[in-house]
Amino acid sequence: MKQSMSNSQLVNMASPFPTKGPLYNLSAKYKDLSFNQVHENDEARIVILNEPSLPQWMGSIHPNGSLYEEPLDLSKAKEEHKLFRELLEKEGCTVFTVREILTGSYDQTKSEDIQHRVKLEDFAFNSMHYELDAQQNVQELSAEDKLLISDQYKKKCIESMSNEQLVEVILTRPTIRLRKSERDTELLSTEYSFKPLVNLIFQRDQQITTSAGIVLASLSSPIRAPEVQVMKLCFEILGLPIIGEIPEPGKLEGGDFYPVGRDLCLIGVGLRSNFYSVQYMMDKDLFGTTRVAVVKDYFDQNQQRMHLDTVCNIIDERVMLILEDICGEESPIRRLVDEYTRDDNGVYHMTRNDVEYSKYLKEEGFDLIYASNQNQKDYGCNGLNIGNGKFIVVDRATAKTIARSTKTNNQLLFVDFRTVTKMYGSVHCCSQVVSRFNRPKAALSNSPSSEFKQLSPTDQSRRNRQSIEVVMEGEDGSDKFLMISPTDFVKDRVGMNASLIRQQRQLILQDYSRLHKLLVDAGVRVHLFCHEPYHRTDKAVFVADWFSTHDRDEIKSTQKNTLVIYPLSDPSRRRERRADILKFGFLPKYTRVLDFTPCEQGRLGYKETTVDQFIIDHNLENNEHIDDESINENNGYFIDFSEIVLDREHKLAYCSVKNENQSKFIDLWADTLGYKVMKINNVKEAANKFIFIGSKFAIFCPEALDSKEKSDLVIKSLQTTSNKRVIEITVDQMNNSCAKIIEVKGNQKTHLLMSDKVMSSFTANQLSDLKSHVDQLLHADMSNLENMGAHNDGMISMLGRLV
Repeated sequence: MKQSMSNSQLVNMASPFPTKGPLYNLSAKYKDLSFNQVHENDEARIVILNEPSLPQWMGSIHPNGSLYEEPLDLSKAKEEHKLFRELLEKEGCTVFTVREILTGSYDQTKSEDIQHRVKLEDFAFNSMHYELDAQQNVQELSAEDKLLISDQYKKKCIESMSNEQLVEVILTRPTIRLRKSERDTELLSTEYSFKPLVNLIFQRDQQITTSAGIVLASLSSPIRAPEVQVMKLCFEILGLPIIGEIPEPGKLEGGDFYPVGRDLCLIGVGLRSNFYSVQYMMDKDLFGTTRVAVVKDYFDQNQQRMHLDTVCNIIDERVMLILEDICGEESPIRRLVDEYTRDDNGVYHMTRNDVEYSKYLKEEGFDLIYASNQNQKDYGCNGLNIGNGKFIVVDRATAKTIARSTKTNNQLLFVDFRTVTKMYGSVHCCSQVVSRFNRPKAALSNSPSSEFKQLSPTDQSRRNRQSIEVVMEGEDGSDKFLMISPTDFVKDRVGMNASLIRQQRQLILQDYSRLHKLLVDAGVRVHLFCHEPYHRTDKAVFVADWFSTHDRDEIKSTQKNTLVIYPLSDPSRRRERRADILKFGFLPKYTRVLDFTPCEQGRLGYKETTVDQFIIDHNLENNEHIDDESINENNGYFIDFSEIVLDREHKLAYCSVKNENQSKFIDLWADTLGYKVMKINNVKEAANKFIFIGSKFAIFCPEALDSKEKSDLVIKSLQTTSNKRVIEITVDQMNNSCAKIIEVKGNQKTHLLMSDKVMSSFTANQLSDLKSHVDQLLHADMSNLENMGAHNDGMISMLGRLV
């Protein structure tokens, strides 16, 4: 059993104080020094920066290609950064720069330290490369020539360099191409190329400093990825412990993290950080907090708002500066929060999901100060809280907004950073606070919010959660769905340039945001996930194809809620059965799993299991999904849930059957779940393309079947056995997905959901008929999604029903 540790135990274990060197000497300056962050509002003690230098000059040659926002004057950037450092030191912070740490200039003893020198030489050795010119035949090289491109020669060069030279090698990562020379020296350099660490100035991202200690991140951009190892070297030189490192395919950037006390921290996921890294940290207890609030950016994913610290900032104990445009259920770029709580065994469980971010903050006792869109563009949200009632700002207009709010008495310290921000970041991005003072729990903040002061953060949170639970328990009859935001859904990716893919994704997410809002406004509960490139699941948005759920009342043979997992012919669709979705989307409600995936291997059968055991059996925990593409489609028993249309009330399933193996599977499925089946043979289309069954009516396309006799049998069954009013549609309407709509319940009403395009395909009489059977027709503009491939799959495939 996993043992849980208190936060103080984690801190003591994770952040032992160095026994020698300048950090040890700081013990006289700072009482109870530890290398962690419990709250963003605590007094900042040790800050790491990286001043602009040669790599940033290289980056300025092509700003856009270096992830910069605009061209810049490097000399001005250096001056601004220097003044920022001076301000930090004036306010009592101890500042180290990456260059000072690597050269050893921060500590006089380091210049004579052989261990320090060896670390520097070894790192520089791996940062520098010799290559032969493409036109040079290796056979023409003499033994002496070969020696001059060998590791032996490179090592000799490295050992001759000063510490300052070695640091330039580390920061610029040079490659020298050479060919044999007919005169002068034996070899001639034909090209010098570099892979400079142009973004290392932004010290926030390579790591996060949590309540438990320092965790090395994993940066999403390839040109930034090497920065993590440089910072690992810096921490080793300083003697600072690293309590964890994010493995692939995890992505984590420090700009997405805020500590909010021993009880809670905030971590953003979306454009730059992903849930894999969050789950890894929870599994390893690297956050050191009782609760983790995951702030999901699944509707926006815009470079301008790439990190959590670009849209909000903690400027006082319970005061948050936040971009107004992302706030509220009406916002098309809103963020949603999933909350995870650690139990007594140290295991995190999801306790809330999909709470709108500003609502969540208010429930946690935060006062909100709203920043305008222009404030955010001017980096107003990217200030730095250094504690002691002081907040560093770079935008005067934002500072005035804060001052006029009367929600904090913090002193606002202005620093001119207008040139540095052209590299796409401000003072929060440029700084890594590795040590803050842990104030006593009873300490009061400068916030005028007196109501919150009367309760501790934990008590306040508990009070809010209790009130929320009461509300949730009273929500009777509302449907709940599992959905996958199309964060990696692009049609015809091959041949498209990156810019077009990015534009398409933005348009798709706008459509999906509208769909999500339509459902939430109707009282429908949605649990939203996303998919990413490493999942290799382009069609994951059609989540309803691979599973179905059934409650204990539907399946009389068991007292357990059941999850059914279907055998899929497409290996890429099988990868949609992800561990995080299974664990957090279906547990704890669905304790029984009917696993029909043995049918994919040609074995007609199923395994009754659990979610946890399914994850183990299919090796899903580490994203190592087993793809068996060797199975011939003719040997397997394949079907997805779109080929089965359920009349749950009468336990009758309408199934399109394409071959004998499908027919055998349907018999097994029906017998296992206690359903009767109407098989519709020799049909090219999936059943949900030509049949829809609502609570009072059905939609059917008679022309989809190859004979009138078959169509009449289906109509008779729909009218008599299923007791539905049948609305017939044409083939053209079927091809426009008129049967791929979905009935949902929310706010004690029945709604019929479809896209604008589908709605326009119905006749006026048909729409009138539909309206007579439901309380409301819901429709949304989904044209971007439909134009990029979603039209054929329809609305019904995007909503995985959780009964």
